[in-house]
Amino acid sequence: MAMSGENENNQLLHLLTENLQQLKSSWPILPSGIWNASSVMTALRHLSELTRKSRQSGLISVTDITQAIDDIITNVYQNAQQPDLADIDRLNQLLEDLQQKIQGIQQQRVSATSEHQNIDLIYLHNSNPSDNLIIEAIHNNGWQVLSIRTIEELFESSSFEQTKVILIDTQYLESVDQVNQVLDQLSVEKKNRPELIFLTPDCDIEIRLQVLRTGVTQCFTKPININDLILSISKVVAPPHEPSKRVLVVEDDESQANFATVLLNKGGLKTLSITNPLSVLDAVQQFQPDLILMDLYMPGANGIELTQVIREKVELMPIPIVFLSGEDDMEKKLLALHSGADDFLTKPVRPQHLLATVKTRISRAEVVFSAGNKGYIDHTTGLESRKILLRSLDCSTQKTPNNNDTQGIISVRFADPDQHRHSEIYTALLLETVKVVNATLDANDKIARTSITSIGMLIVRESAAAVEQFSDTIYKVIKETLNKLATESHSGKFGIGLAFIDSSQEDTDSYLLQAETASLNAYRQQIRGYLTHQDQTEVLETDETSPDQFQQQQFNNALVTNLIEFKEQAFSATNQSGNQIIELSPRPAPATDIILISDSIFLTAEQYQLSDKLDQYICQFGLNFLGKTALSGSAKKILLPISAQAIHNDTFVDFIKSELRRLQLVGTGLIMEFNLPALAKDLKKARYLLGELSSLGIDTLLGNFACNETAYKVLAYLNADGVRPHFTLLKADFEEINDIATQIHSLNAKIILPRVDNFDQVSLYWSEAADYVQSSYDF
Repeated sequence: MAMSGENENNQLLHLLTENLQQLKSSWPILPSGIWNASSVMTALRHLSELTRKSRQSGLISVTDITQAIDDIITNVYQNAQQPDLADIDRLNQLLEDLQQKIQGIQQQRVSATSEHQNIDLIYLHNSNPSDNLIIEAIHNNGWQVLSIRTIEELFESSSFEQTKVILIDTQYLESVDQVNQVLDQLSVEKKNRPELIFLTPDCDIEIRLQVLRTGVTQCFTKPININDLILSISKVVAPPHEPSKRVLVVEDDESQANFATVLLNKGGLKTLSITNPLSVLDAVQQFQPDLILMDLYMPGANGIELTQVIREKVELMPIPIVFLSGEDDMEKKLLALHSGADDFLTKPVRPQHLLATVKTRISRAEVVFSAGNKGYIDHTTGLESRKILLRSLDCSTQKTPNNNDTQGIISVRFADPDQHRHSEIYTALLLETVKVVNATLDANDKIARTSITSIGMLIVRESAAAVEQFSDTIYKVIKETLNKLATESHSGKFGIGLAFIDSSQEDTDSYLLQAETASLNAYRQQIRGYLTHQDQTEVLETDETSPDQFQQQQFNNALVTNLIEFKEQAFSATNQSGNQIIELSPRPAPATDIILISDSIFLTAEQYQLSDKLDQYICQFGLNFLGKTALSGSAKKILLPISAQAIHNDTFVDFIKSELRRLQLVGTGLIMEFNLPALAKDLKKARYLLGELSSLGIDTLLGNFACNETAYKVLAYLNADGVRPHFTLLKADFEEINDIATQIHSLNAKIILPRVDNFDQVSLYWSEAADYVQSSYDF
C-alpha cells in the first residue's frame, strides 16, 4: 500500500518500534566496534520486516533509512569482508537516524490519540440526509462513530485499529484492497480486525459482486433498513452470548452415533444421539434441536418415513434435516430430498465437510425463521411487496368472481427503470401518493410497491367501466398531489397503465407485466389519464409505426441497451460430485414491450431478422460469464442456447474467435445448444459449423432430440457432444429410458435433461440414465 509521506499509518507504528528493538538486539556491530558476522542474517530479517511495514504505512522516510542500512550490510556480507571504519560509522549513524525518525513520528501522533478514544465505528461516506439518520441511530445505541469523507482520513485515523466496525459507501470500492492489506496484517499479528460493512445506493448485481470479491459479506442497499443495519453492527460491537446450537443424531449404529457426536461436540455443537428411530418425536420435543442428522436405513423405520412424519408437524417445519448415509444411489438420494430433507451426505464424509454442512444449514434456517414476513413488506413505505400482489393475482384468477365482477391490475410509474439513482426521492413520492390513493380503495383491493419507482393495485369492480372510472380518478388524484410536490429532483411526471384480468393468460404474472408495460409507455409519452394494455397498439399506430416495426425496434433496442436478461439454472453431474453446468436462458427484461412469438425468443428474433445479432449477444454474455467463472477457480461449464440460423451466418465463428482472443480464453468449458429440428433443414452446413466449434474446444448439444433411429443417425453424422431429450420423453418408462441411454452413450454423447419447473415432470429413472440433471426445481 503506497501512500505519501503525509499519510503515516499510525496503526503500524508500535509494530515498527518492536522491530526496531529486535534490530538493535541483533545489530552486527558490537559496542567494541567489532563486526559480528553471526548476527547478520538475523539483522537482515528484521530490516526486511521494518522495510515492509514502513512501506505499508506510507512512511517513506523510514523506508529510505532501512533500505540504506540493508544495502550496506548486504554488500559487506556478500563480499565476505570486514567493514571499514567509514561503513561502521555510517551504519551506526543510520541506526540512530532510524530510531529518532520512529520516535518523532510517534510524538507527532500522540496528540491525535486522545482525540477519538473509544471509537466503536468509523463511517466513510459522502454527506447525504440518509447518512445522518444512520449516524443518529448509531449514537442512539450508545456507540461512538467517527464520520470521515476520504480514504486518507481512514488511514490517518488513530482509531483505525481500535474500532470494531468500518462502514464504507461503495463509491470507495477501488480503495478496499488497500484497507484489506492493513486489516490482513492485523489478523496475522492476532490483533483486532475491524469488520467491514458496505452501503450501496443501488441494488446493482455488479456492485454486489465486486463487494463479495473483496471478501466482504455484508452489504446493505439504500434506503437502508436501519434496524437490520443496527442488528448487524450490534453483533460485532456488542456480541450477544450465543447459546450452543443443538443437533439431534438419529443413528441405530451406536459406534456411528458416537463418532458423529464426538465430531459435532468438538465443533462447538451440543448433541443428543438416539439409536431408536421410533423415539425421534419424543427426542425432538424434549431436546428442541436446531438440526436433525439422520441415517437412511434403520430398523423399525427408515429415514425417509421419519422425515415425512416430522414434516407433518407445522411447528417442526423450520428444523433442517440432513441425511448421513452410505447410500450412493442417486434415485434414493432424490427420494430422500423429495420427502422433505434439506441435504444428503454420503459416507465416508470428511469431518470438515460434515461440520460445515451442519453449521451452514443451522445458520440458514435461523435467518429464514427470523426473517419471517420481511420479504412480504417494503420496509421504507410499509406497503406489501410485489410478491404479495402476485400471490393475490394468482388467487383472483383461480376463483370465480361474484356477480360477474371485473378485475383489473393498475401500475403507477414515476420514472424509467434506469432513472432511480436516488431511491429516497421515489420513496417520498410513493408515500405521499399512497396516502391519497388509499382513500379511494375498497376493502378488497390490494396495493403494493412493485419496484423502487412504481406501485401496483389489484382492483375489483362491478364492471369494466367502473375499473376505468377508478383509473381516471387515480390519475387526477395523483396529478394533483405531485403538482404540489414537484421539485428539481422530480418534475411530477408519472404514467398509469391498466390491464384487465381475464382467462386469456396462463401465466398470471403477465397481467402485471402488461400493466407495467402500459405505464412505462404512458410515462414516456406523457399520456393524459391512463393507458390500457389493449390501447397501446392504437397509440403506436398514431406514430405511424406498425406493430411489427415497433416490435422489431423494441427487440433491437433491447439488444443494444442490454435489456435481454439471462436466467441461470444449474445442472449437476450424476456420476461426479461437484461437476456442474450452468444454463443461461435469454429472456426480454420485464421493462421491455417485446411480445414473444410462441414464447420463443429465437422464433421472435428470426421473425424480425435479428437472429445473428441475438446469437452474438448471447455469446458475448456467455463468454464474459465463462471468464469470470474461470477467474474464480470454478470448474463449472456454461451452456448457451444458439439459434439454428447460426449455420447460415458466415461471420459467427469469426466472431467467437475474436471474442476468445479479446478475453484471452479458450473455448473449453463452453457448450452451445442447437434445436435439432431446425438444424435438420441443412445438415451439411450444420456439420461444418459444429466441426468449427469443436476445433475451438466448444462442446455442442442437440436440443429437442427425438431419440429415434433417424435422430441417432443425425447425431452420428453431426458428431455432437451431447443431446437433450424431447420433453415428451421425460416421463418414459424404465425400459425406454435405458434403451435411449444405451444408444446415445454408444455414440460417445452425453445426456443433459431439459429444464422443467417441477420435480414430478421427470421420471426418477433418468437420475441414473442421464449424465446431468437439474439441480433444483420451482415447486
